[in-house]
Amino acid sequence: MSNQLNHSPAYRIKTVASMTGLSTHVIRKWEERYHLVHPQRGPNGYRLFTEDDVQFLLYLKTQLTHGETIGQLAESGESQLRQTMKDISYNFSSLPNQFQPEARHLIHAALNQDNEAIQRIIANWILQLGLEEAILDILFPLLRSIGELWHQGGISISAENRVSRMMRQQLINALRQDSSMGQEQALIACVPGDYHEIAPLTATLLLQKRGWRATYLGPNVSVEILELALRRRQPDFLILSSATEPDVQTGQAWIETMVHLFQPHCRVIAGGAGFRTLSDDLTNNGIPYLKHVNEVRTLDLKAVSS
Repeated sequence: MSNQLNHSPAYRIKTVASMTGLSTHVIRKWEERYHLVHPQRGPNGYRLFTEDDVQFLLYLKTQLTHGETIGQLAESGESQLRQTMKDISYNFSSLPNQFQPEARHLIHAALNQDNEAIQRIIANWILQLGLEEAILDILFPLLRSIGELWHQGGISISAENRVSRMMRQQLINALRQDSSMGQEQALIACVPGDYHEIAPLTATLLLQKRGWRATYLGPNVSVEILELALRRRQPDFLILSSATEPDVQTGQAWIETMVHLFQPHCRVIAGGAGFRTLSDDLTNNGIPYLKHVNEVRTLDLKAVSS
């Protein structure tokens, strides 16, 4: 059972509910009636959950989607279920066959907090394929597999973040080394509240490698900062990334902001899984939606004036 908080982040129940998609009522029920989780109590009596607890709750949620009932799961007992959770198989079918064994080693390194091994594996891929192709052909599919694994309870938050941080650092290092100063300009940013930087950093790198003067503004960029950057830099393109799907009201507000505040300055493009459900509305308002970061390779300055 997981009850040690000394070396693990502690999450309040509302945070855990947001992370897992489970209601606070369900989490309490699984604790009090079925004795499947045993959070510690904070100074004020509130529940504190570890990363292991969050991972386990995700695992339980996945088993319910496979036809199990919470009562049936409880009969197996927490210890047995946690052991079964550790035996979840990895699905790397989206990766080229020759890189799948190393991908498994990378996952084990992330679980064992072996940063040097993660760096070594990623560096080897980049050496073999080059940074651009390594990111598009291996690292992006790997991140999707890791994300799916996390949603199944097969990997911890810290292990997933460890791999993402290594990728982010590789991209930042590559952008620092790139000195291209082409005439085309693009500003790339994460929308307010979004901190997923891998895709927008990759988009910036891909454009720079093609001679663009592309600038990444960062994560969680406010509307005010974006407006200021557009007035000062006068780019041809503004590419906005969102990895997290907004609620309906927020999504519509974003489209209105793009249309009325950003489009008068330049061509606006949206990308990332967060905009997927808004793709039709974006298109109807003249805002292209990029399904995959690789599509920035097709951007043409001539399209702006057409």
